[in-house]
Amino acid sequence: MAKKTEKKNKKKRPARSKLQSVGSQPIILFILFQLVSLLIEMVSGRGTAYLYMMIPLLIITYGGWLIVYRMGAETPFFINAAMLLTFGTMIQCMLLKEDTVPTSLIVIYALAAAMGLIAGFLYRRMPIIASPHGVTILFCASVVLYLATLVLGAAVGGGVRNWIRIGGMSLQPSEFNKGIYVLVMAGLLCTKENPGRKRIWASIFVTLVNLGFLGIQGEFGTFLLILCTFLCFIFLFVPDIKVFASIFAVMAAAGTALTACCMALLKITGGTSEFGPMRFVLAQIQKIANRFIYWLDPASDAQGAGYQILQARKALLNSNLFGSDTTTPLSNPTNDMVFPALTERCGLLIALMVCILFGLLLVRGTRIYFRCPDRYHQAVCAGLCFQLILQAFIIIGGSIGMFPLTGITLPLISRGGSSLMSTFIFLAVILVISAGNLWDGRRDYTKYETKLQKARSVHTNRVSSMRNRSRRRPGVDNTGKSGKP
Repeated sequence: MAKKTEKKNKKKRPARSKLQSVGSQPIILFILFQLVSLLIEMVSGRGTAYLYMMIPLLIITYGGWLIVYRMGAETPFFINAAMLLTFGTMIQCMLLKEDTVPTSLIVIYALAAAMGLIAGFLYRRMPIIASPHGVTILFCASVVLYLATLVLGAAVGGGVRNWIRIGGMSLQPSEFNKGIYVLVMAGLLCTKENPGRKRIWASIFVTLVNLGFLGIQGEFGTFLLILCTFLCFIFLFVPDIKVFASIFAVMAAAGTALTACCMALLKITGGTSEFGPMRFVLAQIQKIANRFIYWLDPASDAQGAGYQILQARKALLNSNLFGSDTTTPLSNPTNDMVFPALTERCGLLIALMVCILFGLLLVRGTRIYFRCPDRYHQAVCAGLCFQLILQAFIIIGGSIGMFPLTGITLPLISRGGSSLMSTFIFLAVILVISAGNLWDGRRDYTKYETKLQKARSVHTNRVSSMRNRSRRRPGVDNTGKSGKP
């Protein structure tokens, strides 16, 4: 017996050492990568700030690595995201005015990590979000957030009024509404193999409501994200390709007609009106039109609307392979213009690595999508991953002059607090989906309440019958007391 146990122990030992060696490789790579980042920061004169930032960064990367490793989630997806976060920490420390403790950035990272953990935990244990009642609650919550933004919104830095101030912090509810929109669309279109006309029309209604609020707020970037996400859902999860073709044709025709009407309205009114609602509509139209006008010819207003684009191009031209000593003044280098700032200070090589990492994130997200056996979780993974990659593509393209600037942030690179929180939530949900062993997204969870009521009625009937039987026993009265003296 002793020999048999020794043989079993000998067989188990190599397996454990193999697992330990596989798990230690990413940790060693992280350590080397962050040491190189620390050297770069010390050369740039922001070594102290980066040393303080390494505390939350190490907790997030290595703590997240342990959680992902224990769950059995997609490890390469997490590694790509952690490397992007390290690059974002590098550039944010470089953009600090002084080499001091970045307290606000540490708080943002801590809140974002906490939000990601909570979102992953809730998604794993709340199948109610896939039910019609859950979809209705989520949609109403998004409408409440939009209305709160319209009523309580304030402009940060002279921008669009899409921020809500809570104490000393500013939150952008539209960043969280992007994720809510994905959950609502997944609940409408992906809890059944073939969604009917009612569900498709309901998804169109939800999309129009989101686009309407975003149009009123003037959020062109988020407007574009929601529109493209809608087309992605219709293309992937509605089996009839004719539905996608007809919706795309209607949207193209409506967009062309709306653009023509807006141009005619600007020409007739001259961009001004004494009527309040018309003045508001003209202001929103002019705001969107200026993005295209100064994208095509930024030199026409070099000190005004075209200044940001011209400075971004100047920063890109000043950069070289390993970074430049020049620091071009950018209007918003920590958020909108973070990619030109990163390219100028860190070099074209690191900028190319950031683009490659976003491409790898797309590849890993697509892999999770195809491996997921459940249609609902497939839809959530596809929607969240699509939004992350499309957002990166739009802002990088806008900052280098390929598209008009939209005002959205670069995921995991920009400083924005609400953006980083929503990005951590997206990543946490995608990683939970990649781990598998989730609830069935095709099940109608609204029946849980009726089942619970039936179970309660059956339980009460059984209890009452047991009481009646005990009362009918000889020597026992109705009060349950014995009749014996």
